[in-house]
Amino acid sequence: MQMAHGFLYTAVAVVLLTGVGNWACRGLFLLSGFKNSNDNSERKAHPAGWIIGWLERLILAIGIVTHSWEVLAAVIALKSVARFKDLDKQQFAEYFLVGSLFSVLWAIIITSGWLAYDHRFGINISANVTKLIEIPDQAKNIDIPRVTKAPPAVDKSPKK
Repeated sequence: MQMAHGFLYTAVAVVLLTGVGNWACRGLFLLSGFKNSNDNSERKAHPAGWIIGWLERLILAIGIVTHSWEVLAAVIALKSVARFKDLDKQQFAEYFLVGSLFSVLWAIIITSGWLAYDHRFGINISANVTKLIEIPDQAKNIDIPRVTKAPPAVDKSPKK
């Protein structure tokens, strides 16, 4: 029964992160008046933006659960590199920034809610996931010798 409960609240969190996240982001764009010039025709033919949003928020959630905040920087950097040339246009740059920041904020809110529920009422999935990927203590305590001062200079001039 506990496993079913864990699966259920995790599935709800994934749906909130992905599908509801896309819907909420589109709602934010409608409320704010942002419009992407490519939005009308390409969205129906190529749902790549939806898939990217899903993957982005899932990767961010994994980073949050595992306390790997560098994942946030990597996701934003990857998206920025992919859209680098388009960022010259102010309207697109603002659209991109609002969407990216909303996606990050949404992932933090939903994942934090999932973590709180998991810790208080759930089966503590997050602690088990963290244990699975944690570096063993023996690997953390490896003593790597470091050179603290330069070795003495060797005179390589020919001897007389």
